[in-house]
Amino acid sequence: MAYSAMPAAMPAITPAEQLNERFTAIYTQFQPRIARLVLGQVRDRNHALAEDLTADAFYRAWIDLHKCKATSDGQMYNWLATLARRTVTEHYRWKKNTAETPTDTGHWTFANRDMEPGAGYYTPAPTGFRTATLADGGTR
Repeated sequence: MAYSAMPAAMPAITPAEQLNERFTAIYTQFQPRIARLVLGQVRDRNHALAEDLTADAFYRAWIDLHKCKATSDGQMYNWLATLARRTVTEHYRWKKNTAETPTDTGHWTFANRDMEPGAGYYTPAPTGFRTATLADGGTR
């Protein structure tokens, strides 16, 4: 069987590939500026959190890029900056509503208290199962 080479034709670029190329260009152009903006918005200038929120903002931009109607660099930056600010605001809104209270059970205030009746380590769980007894007393 003879090997025949395929003709060297350029494949057509799909709309999804065009969108990916557009996002790549936007990301390389605006990522440093958006990262500085987010770092300025983050409390205590936490660089790791700023990187995460910047990545989240660009993820949202990638998802909604087909809706973006920006025609200039200024409009594109404003759109990305709005997404970034909303991402930071949403992060702190969720953080405020999900505050954790650490509990140290080794603290002295948890010691020397009577246990409730029937509660504790030695109370068997109410499973309904019973231990079987052997007829010969368990000896072999």
